[in-house]
Amino acid sequence: MKPNIILLILDQVTWRALPAYGNTFARTPHLDRLAAGGLAIDGCYTPYPLCQPARAAFWTGRYPHETHVLSNGGSWRKDGSLPPFPTLGEVFSAAGYETVHFGKTHDGGTLRGFACAPEEQTVSAPVHPAYPQNQDTFRDNYTVQAIGRYLQQRTDERPLLLAADIINPHNICGWVGENQGVHPSVDSGDPLPPLPENFEFPDIAGRPRAVQYACCTNNRQAQAAGWTPENFREYLRAYYHYLSLADRAAGQVLDALEAQGFTPQNSLFVLMADHGDNMAARGRVNKQVDFYEETTRVPLIFKGPGVLPGKKSGLVSLLDLFPTLCGWAGIPAPEGLQGRDLSPALSGGALPDREYVASEWHTEWGYTVSPGRMIRTERYKYTRYIEGAGEELFDLEEDPGEQKNLAQDPSAAGVLEEMRALLQKHLRQTEDNFASLEWVADTRWRSHPVGYQNHRGIAAPMTGKEH
Repeated sequence: MKPNIILLILDQVTWRALPAYGNTFARTPHLDRLAAGGLAIDGCYTPYPLCQPARAAFWTGRYPHETHVLSNGGSWRKDGSLPPFPTLGEVFSAAGYETVHFGKTHDGGTLRGFACAPEEQTVSAPVHPAYPQNQDTFRDNYTVQAIGRYLQQRTDERPLLLAADIINPHNICGWVGENQGVHPSVDSGDPLPPLPENFEFPDIAGRPRAVQYACCTNNRQAQAAGWTPENFREYLRAYYHYLSLADRAAGQVLDALEAQGFTPQNSLFVLMADHGDNMAARGRVNKQVDFYEETTRVPLIFKGPGVLPGKKSGLVSLLDLFPTLCGWAGIPAPEGLQGRDLSPALSGGALPDREYVASEWHTEWGYTVSPGRMIRTERYKYTRYIEGAGEELFDLEEDPGEQKNLAQDPSAAGVLEEMRALLQKHLRQTEDNFASLEWVADTRWRSHPVGYQNHRGIAAPMTGKEH
């Protein structure tokens, strides 16, 4: 009998938001319960810090430039149908699994092979006016109920691959909209988290223009203009609240699974997130255009029969999910997957040697286009944008908060050339046409003095006008 596999996917959770990775402020008892006795991978990166491209990538094991899923939709033109890559759902279904998916899809057509439950809502009341709820929370409510009903009625005897796709703490995006600009504080009675050490952004003038003007291309960053440091602490407090809602939903899913006999004794549980959140680093909210640790580095935790508990550090990508699950289940992986099989590491082996991991950016909704690439080695991170040939280089050993861009530092010239060469190697090996891409941004979205607090008015997507 092949092992059952349970995927618990969160939306917009950076690795350092969870106690499993050292966070002492978050209260996530159910996620902690899953992490206890599990193997936490410290050093996992998303292939694209945005929902739909990231999901299309890990469901296919292919980079976004291969799937052609380069945005969340909106006005971005489609380059044709999804290439006929085998998907994770198709491979496991063909191997005899019952493959079911509940919750957020936003997959660009890559959930082929899964029976996907409808995305409906169950309305609930917020626990306090400081924490308004929207469809993100309402859909999670429905997802939890749907999983419970499904498990109670299930009669299929095939091994189960179940994906529970929880949207929270994504409700934080709506919170920003409810609290845009200068606004009065609403005291929820909960403590305010401290600001991160890299809250200030003193060298924003030395960063790529796409990063400098993220406030002009992302609604939420534009809405945060005018916030005080106290407002950013309130943002963090709300983020942790919505994370607690995700934790509650996860706990209900885990309880429903356990009631029907699905436990880590007979099933492989995987906890992951599609991408992170800036969490006030560099005065940023949400995610958009940048490749900083907060947006690209995500949790990845395995727990199940034969998984040796602990923590392993190394370079890992969400593209590794597909080959790892194949390896764990004894299913031949399709040719052409870009990830590595981590399954030997789950039972005590070493993580695969890796020179680097990569991530991509193109656009969020299509109103501005800012192609970029990230190369992350064990010590350094290099980013390159088409616009202005913008570059960043960080020594993450000396500067984990990415506060000093070394791209213009003569003392780092040798490392910079090495990282440039590594990017070119990656582009060749993955047949990535990055160098031929074009950036597009109306001069309106590059006009105000640099600094997010200098933004006035709306951002490009709010105009409803394509680039």
